Amino acid sequence: MTMSNITIARAVVLWLIVLFGSPVVYGVEPPAANPPSAPDGTPAVSFSPADLDALRAKRGKAEQDLKALSASVPGKNAAGIEVEMHQERLAFLRQIIRGYDEQIDEADRLRESAKRREEVKQEDAEWEGFKDPPPYSILFVDQLWSSTAALRLAVEGLQSQLSLIALRADRARGALQAADEQLRKNSERSESAADSTQLSHVRIQRELDELRKRAGAVRVAAVEASKQRVEQELAETKTRLAFVERQLAAAEQQVRFEDKDLDQVRKRNQQERQQLEDELERTAAERSVQAQALQADVRREEDASALVSSGASKPQSLRRAELARQTIELQRARLDNVIARGDLLTQLLDVVEGERQLWESRFAMAHDPEPGLARRAYARFAPLFANFSASRDHLRQQLLVASGQVSELDNRLAHASKAQERRHAQELLKIHRQREADYNRSLQRMDDTARLFERWRSQVKDQRNELPLSAKIDDWGRHAWSALRSAWSVEIFTAEDTIEVEGKKITGYRSVTLGKIVSALVMLLVGYWLCLYVARVIGRMAVTRFGLSAGVANLIRQWSQAFLITMVIIISLVSVKIPLTIFAFLGGAFAIGVGFGAQNLLKNVISGILVLIERPLRVGDLIEVDQVRGRVTTIGLRSSTVRDAKGMDTLIPNSSFLERHLTNWTYSSRQSRFSLRLGVPYGSSTPEVIALLASVAAEHKRILKEPAPQVLLEEFGAQARIFSLNYWLEIRPDIDPNEVASELRFAIEDKFLQLGWKVLPAA
Repeated sequence: MTMSNITIARAVVLWLIVLFGSPVVYGVEPPAANPPSAPDGTPAVSFSPADLDALRAKRGKAEQDLKALSASVPGKNAAGIEVEMHQERLAFLRQIIRGYDEQIDEADRLRESAKRREEVKQEDAEWEGFKDPPPYSILFVDQLWSSTAALRLAVEGLQSQLSLIALRADRARGALQAADEQLRKNSERSESAADSTQLSHVRIQRELDELRKRAGAVRVAAVEASKQRVEQELAETKTRLAFVERQLAAAEQQVRFEDKDLDQVRKRNQQERQQLEDELERTAAERSVQAQALQADVRREEDASALVSSGASKPQSLRRAELARQTIELQRARLDNVIARGDLLTQLLDVVEGERQLWESRFAMAHDPEPGLARRAYARFAPLFANFSASRDHLRQQLLVASGQVSELDNRLAHASKAQERRHAQELLKIHRQREADYNRSLQRMDDTARLFERWRSQVKDQRNELPLSAKIDDWGRHAWSALRSAWSVEIFTAEDTIEVEGKKITGYRSVTLGKIVSALVMLLVGYWLCLYVARVIGRMAVTRFGLSAGVANLIRQWSQAFLITMVIIISLVSVKIPLTIFAFLGGAFAIGVGFGAQNLLKNVISGILVLIERPLRVGDLIEVDQVRGRVTTIGLRSSTVRDAKGMDTLIPNSSFLERHLTNWTYSSRQSRFSLRLGVPYGSSTPEVIALLASVAAEHKRILKEPAPQVLLEEFGAQARIFSLNYWLEIRPDIDPNEVASELRFAIEDKFLQLGWKVLPAA
């Protein structure tokens, strides 16, 4: 071919491409816009009979193309890229056919849903009430309530389905946009094709891109059809829900729960319970049989494995061993099925029993207007249904596991190459599907009970909301009292004790509750106050009637108080049945710590007893110990109180009186001698000085006359003679020796001034 011919051919191809650059490919639907809506906002049915006929025609044309393309299989010498593109065309055509099938199916379902919705709307408009007069049976009302609950779940499911369809629509539009973009790029590449071979390749690729775009458009249209259908079904379900809710509201105005309704429930419950018990009994028998069969299979497998190990008839032995292992696998799966079924039946028996109690509670609430009954029933059943919800969650997990095993066995069956493997996989699949069915059955039964509980709970809430304010206040008061009683019986801990049961003493445990502890504390407080009062009376009687000293009476008072408090503690614990063994609860480590801590306490207590027995000091004595000087005000069990000249009280441990140096100024006598030293200048008459000092001491009212005051010349100082005036005082709380010494100094100074003498320091 000459260059001119190539140029002419190229121009013709380009002219064809330009002419058909935007070809109209049959069956390519643009993304559907939102269809027109009905007056109530519901999407109208957008598929007319003509549209359905057009879709069926397009599907038929696509199927013809698929048959024609399937017949034109690439030759053996075809390149790999041609085979790959041929397979892609086949895949796109199949996608187009499925898309048309989906649109036709969605159109049929959409039309049926719209028809059902119109029927429900008409029924709702024509409904004026139930045929039977009120009141209505509670079973009928529960049936309506279950219908509303199921419809609400259906609404939620359809709304979730719309969300998924929105995601599918986004992906489908994205794929269509990508295909359209790829088609435009190939059109641009065809303009720069250099020869006929390249033009042929571009043309083939363009046809593939057009087919891809066509498949994407059909997919978008199918997704939009699914969206319209789901929206229509959602509108239908909401319409039906509104109608059923209207019926439920009308029926709930007057509800009766008669004995015949309860008898019907009891009969149904008893029949179901009997069926479950019979099935559980058969399951137990089957379990025994399956266990024995498994043991026999295990023995056969061991024999076959022994033959394989011995090497006799090795191929046949291997087949027997493999068959035995497969039989064991099947038998274990059957046994697991039986065990799981037995557990599920036991759970269902508990569910049936709980449902029976729930119906009994509903009957009691329907015939007893007491407001606290509903609250107590709710408090009783709430923990049970919490455990029930946990069992449902566990059952759902087991169902997921069983479904996963079924999927795995389906895959295993699809890839099985040998007949024996397929038979084995089929048997296992049958067993696991039976297990899946058992889980589904139990879960559906539990869901029914869960709906009944939700109905009962809503009934309880409605009943409490309808109570008048006075009844609510009364119920709150009873609830508070019940909570207080419950708190009163809360067990804090237990203590080991000897308990008498039917005349026999056994070692058991007693509960130490909050009520017992509070009662014991109240008794201790009251008893402690009485003990203090009685101890003070005993102390006063010891002084007034028995003539004991104040110190001994104080000791008797304190020991009486300690004894009485100990008795009150024991009596209070025994009276509320708290065993004394609770002190063992403190543990050995605490007892050792108490022992070390009480060491000094016991030493001081014993010292106090010895002080009161030996009486080295008494209340009112003037003592000096540990550089503390003062009068003893109290002598206690552990310590004594000393008040000094400043009026400050000092607590001194009793052991200090025995272990330290103690000076008791009033131990043998309350008369004590005091001295006053002064200096007199030389030149004065010594006899006159002695007489003057003696007269000053004799004139003082607080100085004792017997023994008489004494004046002594102690020494001759450098500048004066040193005299000392010795006098005696009675040690009493009203006599201060320092005050007496000060008064003497004032009197001596006054006398010396009258005589013209001078008082000099006694240094």
